Amino acid sequence: MNEIEAELTPSPAPPALDEKEALRQSIERSEAELREAVEELTTAVKNEVTLSAHVVQHPAMWLVGGFAVGLLMAWRR
Repeated sequence: MNEIEAELTPSPAPPALDEKEALRQSIERSEAELREAVEELTTAVKNEVTLSAHVVQHPAMWLVGGFAVGLLMAWRR
């Protein structure tokens, strides 16, 4: 094989390495996106589950409910 043929013949190793590296980078990006999504979901769930979040979102409902409970307790005495 002469020098010209050697230069024109592509070597199979680098494309396989490039594909593996591209796949590895894609997996790393997917993992990072998944971590971010889980963190956002965890934060959202914590905010939704707390009683204080419900009171802040619907203060009038809690005020009316508290007033109704107070009336019931006073009426039973």
